Amino acid sequence: MAGEPRLITLAISPFNELARWGLERAGIGYREERQALVWHVIASRRAGGKGTTPVLIADGEVLAESTDIVEWANDQPGARRRLYPEGPGRDEARALVAHYVEDLGPESRRVIWGYLVNEPTLAARYWRQGVSAGPRRAQPWLLRIGKVGVRRALGLSQRAVEAAPGRVRAVFDEVAERLSDGRPHLIGDELTVADIAFAAMASPAILPSHGYPARMPSPEEFPESIAATIRDLRAHPAGAFALRLYRDER
Repeated sequence: MAGEPRLITLAISPFNELARWGLERAGIGYREERQALVWHVIASRRAGGKGTTPVLIADGEVLAESTDIVEWANDQPGARRRLYPEGPGRDEARALVAHYVEDLGPESRRVIWGYLVNEPTLAARYWRQGVSAGPRRAQPWLLRIGKVGVRRALGLSQRAVEAAPGRVRAVFDEVAERLSDGRPHLIGDELTVADIAFAAMASPAILPSHGYPARMPSPEEFPESIAATIRDLRAHPAGAFALRLYRDER
């Protein structure tokens, strides 16, 4: 590899977390460049991305989707661990990753962002972690002026926000059913990208207090209705599984 890959991220994001965890699990070194929320749109486009993060720049190649980044990490000659099972299991893992990324991650974010979009001071406290001094100071202001854009980007209509907890639970129920036979992981006996993708996509709705590479808000910082939803999702068998992965595998 010609030089250390650069990974442009947000401190807290299910999609950024999938990329980070996948790279680290595969043993691929990288330099993380955290951005302030809203400012990340500019940083992404400057790097050749689409205005979203994560963006990985490696050997002149730009990967702007978390799913592409974990497949790239898996296929590197220097990878210490493979993220995808061999043979037919790879297709199963790829299908599960796509499902969690498309159907869980966006809904999981809405569980907390329906409130955070109107609370820039609280959001800035956590989303400016690891950000350079200028954007760090500007983060509350960026969130205030970018409120409409954040609302649009995350799909925070009232209807979507109200539906999000139920949609998260539906995916959690699927995962709990898959785990009901006592298996330790979603595919086989070893941690795979399917487990990583599920835990990462669930993270905004369960707010792990251990293992996540940035400090998460606590449920108590939200109104009781949202805090109760987070506690309920943590107690769900699938939520408990995700928290175990963060505690023991991350």
